[in-house]
Amino acid sequence: MNQRPDDNDQLTSLLRALPAPEPPPRFAVSARRRYLEAMAARARREAITGVAAALIGLAVMAALALTVVDPTTLVVWLAETVADMARWAAGIGVVLALVPPAFSASFVLASAATVLSLLLVARARAIAAAK
Repeated sequence: MNQRPDDNDQLTSLLRALPAPEPPPRFAVSARRRYLEAMAARARREAITGVAAALIGLAVMAALALTVVDPTTLVVWLAETVADMARWAAGIGVVLALVPPAFSASFVLASAATVLSLLLVARARAIAAAK
Protein backbone atom coordinates (compact mmCIF):
# COMPACT_ATOMS: atom_id res chain seq x y z
CA MET A 1 0.00 0.00 0.00
CA ASN A 2 1.90 2.98 -1.21
CA GLN A 3 0.49 6.39 -0.53
CA ARG A 4 0.92 9.23 -2.86
CA PRO A 5 2.77 12.21 -1.40
CA ASP A 6 -0.20 14.53 -1.90
CA ASP A 7 -2.46 12.25 0.23
CA ASN A 8 -0.57 13.27 3.38
CA ASP A 9 -0.82 16.94 2.46
CA GLN A 10 -4.52 16.62 1.76
CA LEU A 11 -5.14 14.86 5.07
CA THR A 12 -3.16 17.51 6.94
CA SER A 13 -5.12 20.32 5.35
CA LEU A 14 -8.46 18.58 6.10
CA LEU A 15 -7.49 18.04 9.74
CA ARG A 16 -6.49 21.69 10.08
CA ALA A 17 -9.84 22.74 8.60
CA LEU A 18 -11.80 20.97 11.35
CA PRO A 19 -13.16 23.40 13.91
CA ALA A 20 -11.67 22.62 17.33
CA PRO A 21 -11.98 24.73 20.46
CA GLU A 22 -8.82 26.37 21.71
CA PRO A 23 -7.65 24.87 25.01
CA PRO A 24 -8.04 27.20 27.98
CA PRO A 25 -4.95 29.27 28.80
CA ARG A 26 -4.50 27.59 32.19
CA PHE A 27 -4.66 24.10 30.65
CA ALA A 28 -0.87 23.62 30.42
CA VAL A 29 -0.34 24.94 33.94
CA SER A 30 -2.97 22.68 35.46
CA ALA A 31 -1.77 19.67 33.43
CA ARG A 32 1.79 20.23 34.66
CA ARG A 33 0.58 20.58 38.25
CA ARG A 34 -1.41 17.32 38.01
CA TYR A 35 1.59 15.57 36.45
CA LEU A 36 3.92 16.75 39.24
CA GLU A 37 1.40 15.69 41.90
CA ALA A 38 1.10 12.24 40.31
CA MET A 39 4.89 11.86 40.16
CA ALA A 40 5.20 12.91 43.82
CA ALA A 41 2.52 10.40 44.83
CA ARG A 42 4.33 7.68 42.88
CA ALA A 43 7.63 8.53 44.58
CA ARG A 44 5.92 8.41 47.99
CA ARG A 45 4.43 5.00 47.20
CA GLU A 46 7.82 3.68 46.08
CA ALA A 47 9.51 5.03 49.22
CA ILE A 48 6.87 3.55 51.52
CA THR A 49 7.11 0.22 49.72
CA GLY A 50 10.90 0.23 50.07
CA VAL A 51 10.76 1.06 53.78
CA ALA A 52 8.12 -1.61 54.36
CA ALA A 53 10.22 -4.21 52.52
CA ALA A 54 13.30 -3.25 54.54
CA LEU A 55 11.38 -3.50 57.82
CA ILE A 56 9.97 -6.90 56.86
CA GLY A 57 13.47 -8.10 55.92
CA LEU A 58 14.84 -6.81 59.23
CA ALA A 59 12.07 -8.55 61.15
CA VAL A 60 12.73 -11.83 59.33
CA MET A 61 16.47 -11.58 59.98
CA ALA A 62 15.85 -10.81 63.66
CA ALA A 63 13.47 -13.76 63.96
CA LEU A 64 16.01 -16.07 62.32
CA ALA A 65 18.82 -14.75 64.51
CA LEU A 66 16.75 -15.29 67.67
CA THR A 67 15.96 -18.88 66.69
CA VAL A 68 19.62 -19.69 65.98
CA VAL A 69 21.37 -17.70 68.72
CA ASP A 70 20.49 -17.30 72.35
CA PRO A 71 19.22 -13.76 73.10
CA THR A 72 21.82 -13.31 75.84
CA THR A 73 24.55 -13.97 73.28
CA LEU A 74 23.18 -11.15 71.14
CA VAL A 75 23.16 -8.79 74.13
CA VAL A 76 26.75 -9.73 74.99
CA TRP A 77 27.83 -9.19 71.37
CA LEU A 78 26.10 -5.80 71.32
CA ALA A 79 27.81 -4.78 74.58
CA GLU A 80 31.22 -5.82 73.22
CA THR A 81 30.61 -3.87 70.02
CA VAL A 82 29.65 -0.74 71.96
CA ALA A 83 32.75 -1.13 74.15
CA ASP A 84 34.96 -1.48 71.05
CA MET A 85 33.43 1.66 69.56
CA ALA A 86 34.05 3.54 72.81
CA ARG A 87 37.70 2.44 72.78
CA TRP A 88 38.05 3.59 69.17
CA ALA A 89 36.48 6.94 70.00
CA ALA A 90 38.82 7.38 72.98
CA GLY A 91 41.82 6.49 70.79
CA ILE A 92 40.76 8.99 68.14
CA GLY A 93 40.35 11.62 70.85
CA VAL A 94 43.89 10.96 72.12
CA VAL A 95 45.34 11.15 68.61
CA LEU A 96 43.51 14.39 67.89
CA ALA A 97 44.74 15.85 71.18
CA LEU A 98 48.37 14.94 70.44
CA VAL A 99 48.62 15.76 66.73
CA PRO A 100 48.83 19.47 65.87
CA PRO A 101 45.81 20.87 63.98
CA ALA A 102 47.88 21.70 60.89
CA PHE A 103 48.86 18.06 60.41
CA SER A 104 45.42 16.71 61.20
CA ALA A 105 43.82 19.19 58.76
CA SER A 106 46.16 18.05 56.00
CA PHE A 107 45.34 14.41 56.73
CA VAL A 108 41.61 15.17 56.67
CA LEU A 109 41.94 17.03 53.36
CA ALA A 110 44.03 14.22 51.86
CA SER A 111 41.46 11.65 52.99
CA ALA A 112 38.61 13.70 51.55
CA ALA A 113 40.48 14.06 48.24
CA THR A 114 41.07 10.32 48.13
CA VAL A 115 37.42 9.51 48.81
CA LEU A 116 36.25 12.04 46.21
CA SER A 117 38.62 10.67 43.58
CA LEU A 118 37.41 7.13 44.29
CA LEU A 119 33.82 8.30 43.91
CA LEU A 120 34.64 9.99 40.61
CA VAL A 121 36.33 6.83 39.31
CA ALA A 122 33.35 4.72 40.36
CA ARG A 123 30.98 7.20 38.70
CA ALA A 124 33.02 7.18 35.50
CA ARG A 125 32.96 3.38 35.42
CA ALA A 126 29.21 3.35 36.01
CA ILE A 127 28.66 5.83 33.17
CA ALA A 128 30.97 3.85 30.87
CA ALA A 129 29.12 0.64 31.73
CA ALA A 130 25.77 2.29 31.02
CA LYS A 131 26.87 3.33 27.53
